[in-house]
Amino acid sequence: MSSSDQPKCPVDVETREAWLAKARQSQDAKDKVHEQINQQQMLRKLETGIHSKSTWKNSISTPASTTETPCPVDHTSRELWTGKTGGDSSVVSPRKTTTTAPEAIEVAECSSDTIEFARSQMKEPVFSSNVDLPEDREISSIPRTGSGSNWIYPSQKQFFNAMLRKSWNPESEDMQTIVPLHNLVNERAWGYIQMWENNQGGEKCGGIQLTSFKGDSKKITPRAWLGHYVFGRDLPFDRHDWVVDRCGVSVEYVIDFYSKIPGENEVKSNGDGRPTFYLDVRPKLNSYEGCKLRIKKAFGI
Repeated sequence: MSSSDQPKCPVDVETREAWLAKARQSQDAKDKVHEQINQQQMLRKLETGIHSKSTWKNSISTPASTTETPCPVDHTSRELWTGKTGGDSSVVSPRKTTTTAPEAIEVAECSSDTIEFARSQMKEPVFSSNVDLPEDREISSIPRTGSGSNWIYPSQKQFFNAMLRKSWNPESEDMQTIVPLHNLVNERAWGYIQMWENNQGGEKCGGIQLTSFKGDSKKITPRAWLGHYVFGRDLPFDRHDWVVDRCGVSVEYVIDFYSKIPGENEVKSNGDGRPTFYLDVRPKLNSYEGCKLRIKKAFGI
């Protein structure tokens, strides 16, 4: 399968600005913490007269490796998002591909329908830039319905070019943070869907698959609307709609993305200011299957 034929991941291009703001917020908080640590250490040096270079170096908390891709998710949430989803089901980390082939079609909207349309209408070279960013892509753990393969996440360069094409003035250094964050959140969202679908019959045909996806941050779900306008809670900063295939039966899911648990006043963090993300994943109440799952969940069946 050529790079241009590879399916893209369920990433919302229209709301990448919101995700990027979250990533920058975490980096700013991290920088502030390190600055405070440096100031405290300098004061200690002046007070105690310690001028040992080795002592100074060892006293400052720094990343273990400068080549490690950062992800602004607190340790507790990261363990939940990448750990087991319950029972024998687990969230599988994306597998990195080795392809550096020419860039695939960029998605203008977060919709799997747009991907297919873009392929059929491809007549001009794909928009690209000369920015030096990794072109390796990761294969998600999310099976694509009827393809025999999984959805594929975009590379950092593809992500950057998509934002550039939308005139968003992206920063190339932000890609190493925002792309892994998107991948991680999508993996965790799929893990929650697997929990909903556990023992619902998908095992008979090898497991559930993702048929299509669409993101629309401007469209508020009924639950989010009620929580905000009736109970005064914050609105989610993003919303996705995923269609799952369960052995020929389509089940629609909606995902609300929050920067804090709905109803809580403060954004949770791991102590150094980095924000956490919370996903409200549930079947839609627009079908028999969706209603059945929600009722069974309510009664603990």
